[in-house]
Amino acid sequence: MIKKFLIAFILIAALAAGVSSAEEFKPWDLNTMIHPELKEQFIKMPEITISTKNPEALDNLRKNFAILADNRPKDDSVEVSDEVVNKDLRVRVYRPKSEAKELPALLWIHGGGHIMGLPEQDEALLLEIAKTVPCIVAAPDYDLAPEFPYPADLNDCFEALKWLTDSERSKLPVIKNKVAVAGQSAGGGLAVAVALKARDEKGPALCFQMPLYPMLDCRNITPSINQITDHRVWCKDFNLAAWEMYLGKNTKEVSAYASPALAKDLSGLPPAYIMVGSLDPFRDESINYAQRLLQAGVPVELHTVPGGFHGFEGIIEDAPVSVKTRAEYVEALAKALR
Repeated sequence: MIKKFLIAFILIAALAAGVSSAEEFKPWDLNTMIHPELKEQFIKMPEITISTKNPEALDNLRKNFAILADNRPKDDSVEVSDEVVNKDLRVRVYRPKSEAKELPALLWIHGGGHIMGLPEQDEALLLEIAKTVPCIVAAPDYDLAPEFPYPADLNDCFEALKWLTDSERSKLPVIKNKVAVAGQSAGGGLAVAVALKARDEKGPALCFQMPLYPMLDCRNITPSINQITDHRVWCKDFNLAAWEMYLGKNTKEVSAYASPALAKDLSGLPPAYIMVGSLDPFRDESINYAQRLLQAGVPVELHTVPGGFHGFEGIIEDAPVSVKTRAEYVEALAKALR
């Protein structure tokens, strides 16, 4: 009787402490859980490959991003230019044709798992942000792993922030107390890292951060990273490969700037808007970051999208849920910068 009581007590205590069972970590069938407005196009999506043992596959994915750059949209109400910072860092600048003498500014950091991507992949979104907020947007074309592992990309992004907020260097009419940082996926993780670095080094002041489904935790220990294994989308296998290319195999002593989930102190960071889908491998680390910001006294608005996979609002951009999601985070950014 005592033995049965002890077993029951241990099980109840484990549940109360939030200990997950093995069942919760089993892979999910995304086809049965996907948002109805995404399903028709989702089931047609092909599988992709990202592996440390297949550099050719990574090269092909990078070429796809270059194709996006060749087919980028245009908007006559926004001036777009490529500026060079410190001789070799390209920063793509979006400046609305506004009568305002000074404008708020956004440092936008593209996604791609630290291993691929370029600013032009987000051209349509950045044109919209520049025009509707309105604000100046600066998007660095940062160095990528594995050729340039951590901290190359963070250094590039932080240098772009310093350049953006220095009117003598950038020649941009930026309102100094209205500067935000944002990004998607690895770009969201870098946005958080930039905010941490700016706080710690007393760098340019940030009034807002908007990490969208950010890549924050190199440990790959959450339920969601184990639940999402579908190779049509960013998943556990891709994440393991990307972190290894970014940090190497030794992740025992990793800087919080490389993996912001490891940051012990989040106080003093700017207010945040965080969005993540329920079928995103970064769901749990995004929610955990939001909770820890709140515990540190930082205002946070957190949106979770039921049935949304990683990057859904950009991959299936015409679905009503995608249009709504983009409109919500653009409006959140606009409110913060107005």
